[in-house]
Amino acid sequence: MGKIALAGFAIVALACAAPASADPTPGHDAKVKTQTPPMLCEIGSDDDWPGVGPNVICQGSFVQASPDDDQAYVTASGQFTYRSANIGVGYDHPPFDTLVVGQTYNIQGWTIVAGDDGIRLTNDGTGHGMFIAADTTVTPF
Repeated sequence: MGKIALAGFAIVALACAAPASADPTPGHDAKVKTQTPPMLCEIGSDDDWPGVGPNVICQGSFVQASPDDDQAYVTASGQFTYRSANIGVGYDHPPFDTLVVGQTYNIQGWTIVAGDDGIRLTNDGTGHGMFIAADTTVTPF
């Protein structure tokens, strides 16, 4: 009976844990995959350069963006833009964690809610962020 309870506790602890790649040190980030919509996001604790502070970048195809822009970018202060760039993945790194629909995550000072209707990324300190709907419509807030 004790082993079953211990195993159950371990499963709950793993389900609630932040992705292994999260590092809250300023200048660090965590890269994660999302399921709805499918894309790659980079969640930053504090962008040392160009000094914009905490931010989130999601890379994909967005219905409101020009065909040349493949990233939705929001800062903790609420600044939002689309841009053309590439989330740096050309280096050795652990596999990216996938955010599971129906779960809430706390990564780098951001709360991320993965839902069937899309993904909501909210900065814990300011309440600013963005919602990316399943159809890739982006609503900054």
